[in-house]
Amino acid sequence: MLNLIKSNRMENLAQALCTVIGKGPGNPITCEFIGIQSRGMKQWLSQVIARHFGICANVRFMFPRQMLEYIRENSCESQGAGLTELGLLNRDMMAWAVLDALMTKGTEPDRSDKSLWGPETYLEHDDTGIKAMALSRRIAIVLDDYQVYRPDMLAAWGRGEDQEFEDPHALWQASLWQGLTQKGMSLPDQMQACVAALESGAVNAMALPRRISLFGISAIPPFFLDLFNRLGRNMDVFLFLLTPTYQFFFDLPSPQQQEKAALKNKAFSELPEEGNPLLGALGQSSRETQGLLENFDYDEPMGDLFADPVEKYTHDQGVAGVLRVIQSDILNLVWRGRGRAATPMAVSPGDNSLAVHACHSPMREAQVLKDLILDAFNHDPDLCPHDVVVMMPDIEAYAPFLEAVFSQSPRLPFTVSDRRRRSESLTLSAFLNILDIKETRFEKSKIMGLLSSPVIADKFGLTMGDQDLVSALFDTAGILWGKDGAHRQKILGRPYEHNSWTFGLNRLMAGFALPEASTVFVNNVLPCDGVEGLEGEILGKCTHFIHSLFKAMELMDSPGTVQEWATRFRTIISDMLAKDLGNDGDMAVLLNALDDMEKEAGQAKFERQISFAAVRLALTAKLDVNISQGSFLSGGITFCNLMPMRSIPFKLVCLMGMDAQSFPRTGSSPGFDLIRQNPRLGDKQDRLEDCELFLEALLCARLRLIITYTGMRISDNSPVPVASPVAELIDTVENSFVFPQGFQWQFTHPLHPFSPVYFSNTSAPGYFSYSNAQCRICSSRSTRNNGHGDSVRTPCFYFRDPDGDTALQKQASEEIPMIALADLIAFFRHPVKHYVTGILGVIYPEPGQMTDEREPFRLSGLSLYQLGSLAVENRKKLDLYPIVKAQGCLPFGKKGEQEWARINDLAEPVKHLAQKELPDGDPRTLDLCLQTDSCCITGRVTNVYDQGRAVAGFGKLNPSRLLIQWIMHLAYSCVEDHPGTTVMVGQDPKGRKPAVKFEFSAIEEKTRAQALLLDLAGDYLAGRVRAFPFFADLCFQLVLDLSSRDYDLSAPSLAKALNKCAGLWRNNFSSTGESFNRYTTLVFGQDNPFSDSLALEHSGVLDAGLAVYRPMLEHLIS
Repeated sequence: MLNLIKSNRMENLAQALCTVIGKGPGNPITCEFIGIQSRGMKQWLSQVIARHFGICANVRFMFPRQMLEYIRENSCESQGAGLTELGLLNRDMMAWAVLDALMTKGTEPDRSDKSLWGPETYLEHDDTGIKAMALSRRIAIVLDDYQVYRPDMLAAWGRGEDQEFEDPHALWQASLWQGLTQKGMSLPDQMQACVAALESGAVNAMALPRRISLFGISAIPPFFLDLFNRLGRNMDVFLFLLTPTYQFFFDLPSPQQQEKAALKNKAFSELPEEGNPLLGALGQSSRETQGLLENFDYDEPMGDLFADPVEKYTHDQGVAGVLRVIQSDILNLVWRGRGRAATPMAVSPGDNSLAVHACHSPMREAQVLKDLILDAFNHDPDLCPHDVVVMMPDIEAYAPFLEAVFSQSPRLPFTVSDRRRRSESLTLSAFLNILDIKETRFEKSKIMGLLSSPVIADKFGLTMGDQDLVSALFDTAGILWGKDGAHRQKILGRPYEHNSWTFGLNRLMAGFALPEASTVFVNNVLPCDGVEGLEGEILGKCTHFIHSLFKAMELMDSPGTVQEWATRFRTIISDMLAKDLGNDGDMAVLLNALDDMEKEAGQAKFERQISFAAVRLALTAKLDVNISQGSFLSGGITFCNLMPMRSIPFKLVCLMGMDAQSFPRTGSSPGFDLIRQNPRLGDKQDRLEDCELFLEALLCARLRLIITYTGMRISDNSPVPVASPVAELIDTVENSFVFPQGFQWQFTHPLHPFSPVYFSNTSAPGYFSYSNAQCRICSSRSTRNNGHGDSVRTPCFYFRDPDGDTALQKQASEEIPMIALADLIAFFRHPVKHYVTGILGVIYPEPGQMTDEREPFRLSGLSLYQLGSLAVENRKKLDLYPIVKAQGCLPFGKKGEQEWARINDLAEPVKHLAQKELPDGDPRTLDLCLQTDSCCITGRVTNVYDQGRAVAGFGKLNPSRLLIQWIMHLAYSCVEDHPGTTVMVGQDPKGRKPAVKFEFSAIEEKTRAQALLLDLAGDYLAGRVRAFPFFADLCFQLVLDLSSRDYDLSAPSLAKALNKCAGLWRNNFSSTGESFNRYTTLVFGQDNPFSDSLALEHSGVLDAGLAVYRPMLEHLIS
């Protein structure tokens, strides 16, 4: 018989289930069958049963459909109930059968018979067959939904009664379905036959489960409900229903429906007082389930299992909070509001049971949520990580941000569940990435991306530590894209091999075989320099990898049957993926997916050839269905999808991603979906299902509910609407409660986590942060106010950041810092950037860091400088054009000749002046080791001649390059007993001359040079604690202007200097200047140190510039 057990608390239903399990006498080895609708519920219920009985064993958890199929397979077929030998029509098998039908109609179209040719408009311009594959899978999904929600319609189609449907889509779907039933039997037909056999006694009742328990169900398809009701005549069927209220609420209208009715009657006063507005708006799915149950005879063996959260809490702990009152009002169908029977309730000032937080991005949501969870742990010692669940509509979109934020100090234990298996599996990702390469131009970055996978690298004997060396080898060889000339001809129509993989590998192999620095062409190939020793071994492994990859690409060139594609993919797996990295489970998933795809195509009798693009879509879709569930409820904070039947109780429930664009789902059913066009009671609707999920999440929160969403656009701060279920909750709360003065439960967060709002002593109580790193950034930005800004409080939490200022200062005071000369030079290129990236760990992507995998058209930037330097260093006047061209550094064809001529025109004046000013002979290198009580500076001083130092470069001698040579000049003067001058030759920074010479005069007193170098080292150490306000070009112009007036620092003199330097700080016309630098903006914000003389002195830029450049200008000879 069908037994119904209802409650609004999942814990009560679980205890009732344990009671049912414990009652039944019988065979102790008989399996207990429990129907669930999420794997998370299985995990939680297993723990509950184990705690109650001491063990959870011999229990089978199944989804309702799996349970019905199990009964059909093990009870009916085993007893020979006369069922068909045809297999069951499942979604995957139907996809191949539908594809076969589509391809048949495509090759032999009968356009006069529209019943056999409905989807023709979907398949236009489908050369690769990928549209047909995608459409067949979509049709299969729709037909599979028909099996669950429209079995009567499929039965009519099977009897040939398709003419009664007016919709033209019904005609071709009926024809298609009739063809499918010849390849398999539908689920409704098989289940109806099985249940009929059970009812007639044709099946031995001993083969049936003695009891079925459907647990935590809040919505179930009418067809399944009817089947379980009929099965209840032969076994005990218990339905444990999670329902929000003990009252009958099938006819409870939503507030919108009531308003519409009132508008039609033109009488707002007739709005009914009964009913809860939140349940009316969000509980339609539960209402429909309750209405369907009333069509069946059922027994209610248990007593009243409903529990009022307010009554329980007030009895134990006192006044209930907002969250419990909302849950109680839903249970009792109470509608609070002014002028209603239930008046608004006063809220306690300390109530934090419900909060809504608006942020600018998913990353900010994760940062805010972490602080809120830390605060909850800090104030509730009984709260543990396993008491917290965080649910969101799309875990894939949030997982990277969650892992980035919650893995940082202070770290919290957490697990991310419900991700696609391939998102967490290196093996599956590596295989799919190999397939994706087929549709690319074989760009270097994409090939290197494959090698970054340990599963692929280990197969060819490479390690993650070899990545930099491999990348350097490919860069040296000039590899950009394309397999070879033939491959490029298919893409561009021109068979040239420069910068292709064949071109680069030939150069590398020739360089390994020939002596170093060889300029002899071998079969028109210029060998690469310096490929020896370890590089040679790595090169051999890389070559093996590239050849294996191109062999795999060749396997994908021609179409094939599903069986042939499965064989090819197995070959690729064997040749490209390692199998000894503990990835047996993932490898089994991949191989099983190929086996299943081959089996399903065989069942559908699909023997046609399909393209690579089509079979890749089918395989990817199959792997995407495989969801990782192993980490759910495993001890830490649980991050998971907001899924049906996930109403597991937690003390702290958090919902992320609750914006209108992400939640609830609007549904994406195709236009030919007859369920959407003719809805019925109990149909699955994405929007109603999501509203029900939100209601269940609200009811399963025991202490607190925290909601975050992206409420502002990160680009312009414009508002983003909140999800409609959250809006309903906000309206209900505003109407149901009276808040004390200053109480806040809705929060709008700043764009940045280092905003002073989180650290200021005057901020609102709801804004705080537990991040030491963000506090340091805020403090660094606040120091420029010199006490004029808000005071900054320390982070709330008691965790210490090992990289904090205290540790750094302790190291500076107890240990002698070792400073490399190269690090000192790199620091003064941009000290503010050095501090932000090296100390704070904030790194912005630079435009130059993006890999340019196109052939050069006009050389600029680094490539222009490198070739120009090569031309300047060519003192023997060799013809370098053939060599540079063979290196792949120049544009293709005539354009390459023009670019090389342009470079030589720029380099010739510099080379000519360098030959005149630089000494003859080979330069030498000196070692520097300057150790004092404060630091130790080590490094190598290059370009040293007997007369002094001399350097020539292709670039302009701008302040940054002059400063580099000044540091080298100081290091040289510290080492050499009788130091000379430093001569510098390069392009004129002002562009007035083709080449210029600068010179630093000799520093005869070694102690003077050491003192100056140590001063710079002191600035370096200070810049690791606080941002050092020095900018090479801007400070040089400032100090140079002041030097023309003997460093007069009076207000009029500073005003003149400011007029000349203001454009270097910010030029709005050309959008240039230091203020446009993102690192500068991070530290200085909107402050302008060049607004007036007081701001200049206060910023520290003036003092820093004078300290660095004044000694340099005193020794500079132009």
